[in-house]
This record gives sequence, C-alpha cells and structure tokens, in this order.
Amino acid sequence: MYLRKTKSLNKLLYHLFRLMPENPTYAETASEVPNKDPKTFFTEELQLSIRETATLPYHIPHLACSVYHMTLKDLPAMVRLWWNSSEKRVFNIVDRFTSKYVSSVLSFQEISSVQTSTQLFNGMTVKARATTREVMATYTIEDIVIELIIQLPSNYPLGSITVESGKRVGVAVQQWRNWMLQLSTYLTHQNGSIMEGLALWKNNVDKRFEGVEDCMICFSVIHGFNYSLPKKACRTCKKKFHSACLYKWFTSSNKSTCPLCRETFF
Repeated sequence: MYLRKTKSLNKLLYHLFRLMPENPTYAETASEVPNKDPKTFFTEELQLSIRETATLPYHIPHLACSVYHMTLKDLPAMVRLWWNSSEKRVFNIVDRFTSKYVSSVLSFQEISSVQTSTQLFNGMTVKARATTREVMATYTIEDIVIELIIQLPSNYPLGSITVESGKRVGVAVQQWRNWMLQLSTYLTHQNGSIMEGLALWKNNVDKRFEGVEDCMICFSVIHGFNYSLPKKACRTCKKKFHSACLYKWFTSSNKSTCPLCRETFF
C-alpha cells in the first residue's frame, strides 16, 4: 500500500538493480562440483548483525538481492506491471537477470508451497509438479468435473501465469471461459499465491452453483479485493453489481448509468 501510494516501487527497483551484482554467485562455490547448482545470493539467506557494522558494506549486494527476491515474492503483480512498462533496454536486462538467477528459486518455492499446503478444499484437489512447473486443480460437484492446469513461465513471476483447460464435463463453453479468465486475471493482477487464487476461484464457482450471478462488470461472483458479493441491483434490468465495481465504473465513465441497460442507476 505504501509503495503504491507513494509511487516508490520504480525508485526501489532501479536502486536494487544498481546495487545487485551482475553475477550474484558465491565466489567460493563457482569452482565446486560442476553439475551442482551454484549457491547464489538468492539461494542463501543473508545473516546480518547490528554489531558487525564494519562488514556491512560487503553485505550490500547480498542485501539488495534479498530485497529484490522479497519484492518479487510478495508483490509479483506490481513488479510485473513495472517491468512491462519499462523501456526496452531495462526490460531485457531485468528479464535476463531474473530468469537466470531468481525465477527457478521462486518457482520452486511456489510449487513447494502447494505441495506442502495443509489447506483442504471441499470438492477440489490440487496437485503440483516441480519438474514441469505445473499446478493441476480438479473441481467436482455431482456430475460436473472441471480441471485446470496452471503453468508457471520460465521468467516467473515477470511473465504471466497461464491457465489452460484440462478435463471439462457438464459446463457450458462460455461459462468455462469466464471461469478460466477469472483465475488468470487474479494470478496476473493480484499479489497473491496460487493457492489463494484457487481458493478465491473455487468460492466463485461454488457461489455460481448456488445460484448467485456474476457481477456484470468484473464477471466474478466474489470481488477480488474485498471478497464481497454483487448486491447493488439496477432497478431497470435487475442485474447486480459489486459496490466497488460500480464506483469504479461511475468514476471512469463520468456517468451514473447502468453498465448494461444504460438507464440511470438509482
């Protein structure tokens, strides 16, 4: 919230890339076993002590790498937006560095968090494969079966996570596309984990089967930020919307009309 409010992310990332070494590999590991992955500032935890201030300058490169790792892990959507809007030279440098030194570490951590998660979903199973960087979710209710395959890109989390269709039984094509789009949108634009995205997606699908209609602005039952249901109904067409979505619609369009029927929204 602070970085977004003060628009400081751009400065933070530029400074980090000035401080991080071109090769963050530990010098003493570079000549070790050739086939073994070398230790880097991204794979090894930094140990800092306030009593050892004299050695602090030597820890600055490692500290910068640690902060970049934390930023990518906790604010992937914000960093992705910054990266996509960067000039070509910066775009390429960030992409190469992140893909080479950080992506494999973060992908492994994300897949591991899915594999070790104790979170249980009623009617949905989640499995992960580290070798292919894939997460598979299978949702079942009565005779309906929905299978999603979530693929992490090689430059994760800079590149967008893709959501592909697996097994689909008893669901209309358009509804299926909407549900895939919901999960893909969350994983791309929200600073959350895959498990958090799947939990929100499942709640959306559950509510849909309970008869709650999607908000006709964001096409989701549950709002992505405040997790509310569509409750604001148009008196003319009777369609319901999230309050936050309506506020955004009124503000951006400078109109107080229904997004669907275009009649005045009371």
